[in-house]
Amino acid sequence: MSYTLTALPTDAQDALLPDFPNEIWIKIFTYLTHGDLQQVKLVCKHWCDLCRVPELKRKSKLVITADNLKDLSLVLKRNPEVCKYLQYECLELHGVKVEKDLLTAFEYLGYYIRQLKLHESPVFCVLNDYLPELEELILTRIPSIQSYVNNFSVDLYKFPKFKSLHMSCAGVTYYIKIQLLRNLIYDQCEHLERLSLEFDRSQEDLILYTLELHADSLRQLGIGNHWNSKPSTLIKWQRTFEKFTKLEVLKITGNCGYNWLKIILESLGAENRLRAIDLSGSLELSDDLLKLIVRKWSNSVESLDLMFCQCITDDGLKQLGAIKNKLHHLNLAKCRLTAEGLLQGIVENTNYALRSLNLSHITNMAEGCICLLAQRLCNLTTLNLENCYEAVTDSSLYYIFRYLRRLRHLILDDCIHVTDEGLIGADPSKPAISNLKGLQTLSLCGCCNLSNRSLSEALNFQELRKLELSYCHNTSSSAIEGLVQHCPALEDLTISSCFLLADNSVLQIVAGLPRLRKLNVRNCINYNAHSIHYEMTYTYKKLQELTMKGANALEV
Repeated sequence: MSYTLTALPTDAQDALLPDFPNEIWIKIFTYLTHGDLQQVKLVCKHWCDLCRVPELKRKSKLVITADNLKDLSLVLKRNPEVCKYLQYECLELHGVKVEKDLLTAFEYLGYYIRQLKLHESPVFCVLNDYLPELEELILTRIPSIQSYVNNFSVDLYKFPKFKSLHMSCAGVTYYIKIQLLRNLIYDQCEHLERLSLEFDRSQEDLILYTLELHADSLRQLGIGNHWNSKPSTLIKWQRTFEKFTKLEVLKITGNCGYNWLKIILESLGAENRLRAIDLSGSLELSDDLLKLIVRKWSNSVESLDLMFCQCITDDGLKQLGAIKNKLHHLNLAKCRLTAEGLLQGIVENTNYALRSLNLSHITNMAEGCICLLAQRLCNLTTLNLENCYEAVTDSSLYYIFRYLRRLRHLILDDCIHVTDEGLIGADPSKPAISNLKGLQTLSLCGCCNLSNRSLSEALNFQELRKLELSYCHNTSSSAIEGLVQHCPALEDLTISSCFLLADNSVLQIVAGLPRLRKLNVRNCINYNAHSIHYEMTYTYKKLQELTMKGANALEV
């Protein structure tokens, strides 16, 4: 692609930017975090305007808590012009109750809200008149029991654009789930596309009726099922799922039983072009059901989550060869495999399609499997090898660092055979972890053979956002200075249970990482009152989350 360079209209030194079309800039910006987008807005008016397009707005959210609600309400009443800076489409409420300040916030900001997430905030009775553009409602924890119907008076039909409801969390009370299901039945949300719920025998008929009513519009369906359905109702599930025609995402979590799962998979027609299937926790998912999935949706499935599906064998995995050119994401965590089936199925030869692979806790893998996977999965961006302690060694890391240079997220937790030489490179001819120049997430929790050398010599990443070093017992304060210098973009740092870290490491972290938003120093027992005072004094404005439990000087 050819492009011209345009000088920035600023007093800065002669900085130049490519004169890309707006669509290209927006595509580039979609890869940035919320914090990065805030910095982008300050570059120039053009970029500030681009960051306001809908596809980027969803990357940012407004979080209202019981602590900041009163101040927000006061600011909005005193200066309504502030609204133009708070036009977020995504709103989260944490620990908020119905009160005048909440009504004020809704009055000024409610029109812009498309997605509402409620955490310990039972405020349903005030939603009807303030959120005309609401499209999605997410419930994560609503533990308080609603005793009277008038406490739950939300009417989904008052939201003409409503199309997504998530209430599969176990922390949502039975009463609220029932009321929302009845809403979906009586109010007839004609455009419901996404539904996520928790299955309960006492609600079975109501759930079946709800699914039947919306079978012709649903595109994403999630069911958390930890109960075996009664044999008498299996035919009802079959008839209901035969009516689906547009499903694209199916998520069934929990040990739902072989017969029920078989009915669901057999009843769904191939016209439902499923691109994502998540059957995590389906302990009775067997090779024959996996074969059914591959046969039915070989032309559409791109993402497959089979975590804890412990009845699948290596022979069953060989069937994945039929979808290897379509599959972008594969999760086999905690399956009882040796990965031989994976080698013969997905990576019998070079696979250019797979981007994300999770092999966490597959302890029977051999070192050679990792070497071969690395050579044949050249486009991987996410790799999870947590607790694969027999397969992940300095020798197999050599292949990862040499062939998987596109990696953005690497998880090596509890890989106890990894040493400093494996990360740094035993000699100049051996590739080091620094070859992964675009790495954004790195987790080395429990890699107990790593020392200060790894932090000061191996970890040199300008784009690294998240780093976890819990239980790296040989790491001391002397390595923190190098870490801070070589990983300046860190936003999330966990160094819990690193017992050799002292007070000066806290000062270096706080002063040297301006973008840090989450810090976990749990069980760093050498921290004294001075370091804790410093953290509380100088980090409260930028940190969103600080975990310090277990510090000796901390008085609870």
